[in-house]
Amino acid sequence: MSKQYSLIIIGGGPIGLACALEAKKRGLPYLILEKGTLVNSLYNYPVNMTFFSTSERLEIGGVPFISNNPKPKRAEALEYYRRVTQDHQLNIHLFEEVLAVSKENHFSIKTNKTTYEAE
Repeated sequence: MSKQYSLIIIGGGPIGLACALEAKKRGLPYLILEKGTLVNSLYNYPVNMTFFSTSERLEIGGVPFISNNPKPKRAEALEYYRRVTQDHQLNIHLFEEVLAVSKENHFSIKTNKTTYEAE
């Protein structure tokens, strides 16, 4: 049996999290599917990497991103996005890979764990 959502977001990066924050604000049943860890692409950046952007440009959902540096480091960004996810109790399934997406009357999203339906 599949699970029904208004919106399924594929990818738990900053944009996926921002979409989830907006869906939650609007009261839409949503789910984020991420094949790896939270903000997986950032997690795979070099350990001592510094962003080119300021922390204000990396903020999502109106949540302040406070950095000790003019330009935040990878570890600060990982912590920030973790905090946003936890504080807003975002509905995210980590380590769940999307295998197929199809559409007839609704969207059907098959993962390595189950099948979901979305409007």
